[in-house]
Amino acid sequence: MQERQTKQKAIIYDALKTLNHPTATEVYGYVHKTAPTVSRATVFRVLGGFAASGKAIELRKAGAEVRYDYNVEPHIHARCTECGQLSDVWVTLPEFDGGINDEGFFLEGYTLEFYGKCLECRSESKRS
Repeated sequence: MQERQTKQKAIIYDALKTLNHPTATEVYGYVHKTAPTVSRATVFRVLGGFAASGKAIELRKAGAEVRYDYNVEPHIHARCTECGQLSDVWVTLPEFDGGINDEGFFLEGYTLEFYGKCLECRSESKRS
């Protein structure tokens, strides 16, 4: 069954593409400025639907709010250990097409995240 493309979904997807790896709360704040009738619940539900359908990726870290990425191509992220900002990292990795590891675990994919301090947090720590 084809998913309906509503005006609300289009507005939320545009916000997702405009913002840098936003949380649902950040998407809602952005959307609410231009489309105040779009509810917070709608934003959260639509983002979850995008993730479930493969139109977006959920980026989870324990103790942090889920962030979303519209770019579903395989890529790596870097997360700031100070402010939590995420950035795309484009490096070449060996080709991965799944398979079974030595313990018989069928591998379907991977995620990789680097961590460190973003430029802004590094600048702030130098001023302190």
